[in-house]
Amino acid sequence: MKIDLEDFHTGWFGVHVGLTSSEIQLLISRLQTLQQKRGHFHLRRSDFAGSGGVADVEFYWADDDTPKNMQIE
Repeated sequence: MKIDLEDFHTGWFGVHVGLTSSEIQLLISRLQTLQQKRGHFHLRRSDFAGSGGVADVEFYWADDDTPKNMQIE
């Protein structure tokens, strides 16, 4: 998996996620488990090498009335 940030130079950032076929299958499996068990899981970097970037992405169960600030397109 490869995750990069895109700096829009406006205070806003884009996140780019590159996945292999096996990583897509694992992500689907983790999302299905999230839907069933209503917990959470992470995408996490283990070595923190380099000058900075994305260290952790958490996916968690949100109720329908949780305020939203993104949508899936």
